[in-house]
Amino acid sequence: MLTVDFINVGYGDAILTRDLDADFSMLVDCGDVTTGNPGPESARITAADFLEQAGIQRLDLLVLTHLHRDHSGGLTELLKKVHVREFWTNYLPPRTDWGKTVRVPSDFSAGARCLLESMNIYLNALCSMEQSGTRIQLKSVRNEMCGLSHALRAEIYLEDPTLHQRQAEIWRNVLEGCADNAELDELDRFINNTSIRLRLFYGEKTIELPGDVYADCWEQHQISPCTIVKLPHHGHRDSVTPRLLDMLAPKHVVISVSNTRTDDCPAASVLDTVQKRNCHLYITDAVERPNFVECRHRAVHFSIDSAGQIEPPCAAH
Repeated sequence: MLTVDFINVGYGDAILTRDLDADFSMLVDCGDVTTGNPGPESARITAADFLEQAGIQRLDLLVLTHLHRDHSGGLTELLKKVHVREFWTNYLPPRTDWGKTVRVPSDFSAGARCLLESMNIYLNALCSMEQSGTRIQLKSVRNEMCGLSHALRAEIYLEDPTLHQRQAEIWRNVLEGCADNAELDELDRFINNTSIRLRLFYGEKTIELPGDVYADCWEQHQISPCTIVKLPHHGHRDSVTPRLLDMLAPKHVVISVSNTRTDDCPAASVLDTVQKRNCHLYITDAVERPNFVECRHRAVHFSIDSAGQIEPPCAAH
């Protein structure tokens, strides 16, 4: 049996997938440093605490889709509680920089400062994982298939390689002590499109986990239908288009987002696009929207048995 938990980390991503028959566990992203300030009735939980409460002390695979802090920020606490056997990333700094700390200038933009904070978390995490014997892998091939367990496999996609090259150039300048606010703002604008995009296969069921890749980037490809899709970029307007959703033709759509956003997120246009296609829609946090039932839960939970039957998603209490 396969279980998938889209953890309610607030504004961020953390997706726990377990093949129970093979005793295999993987986590895709790990949320931000904290879950924010949602109030006393909130069911938000950090990825580290969710795994601890589930009794998970080992991850066979940890995937960091990209270096935005709402995906990487939870690394520090996570690595205190679980041992990671294998780690996938789309960017690896020189080994000599692991464990270092870069300066975060107070006069840089908010986006630039968050990227620098994310890099500091990442550099410390790389050092910690190396010391723990984690196999650290840079994913740079644009399309690669990997077996994860006997029944579970993953296809890995990367978009425009020039973006990855530019990302490496900007980070090199940062690590050499030449951080530039304008360059980091540039990186902040395109880093979502460097995300590792995963498609998981379990029997005839498929789960699309695209990180934060903008719709106009990956809808250029011929995308096969899937069973479950987590919308990229937390349901912002750039997360999906009618054309992309028609190609994906999912039965179930998940949006990982907090209920305290003051902007249009998840966007009304996105919710309308999903609902017009009669997809089952689930949101990780207790978001209030017209024609949508507000739920307070720690995760949106799916179970898929060996015959391919999906247990109706329910709150993970």
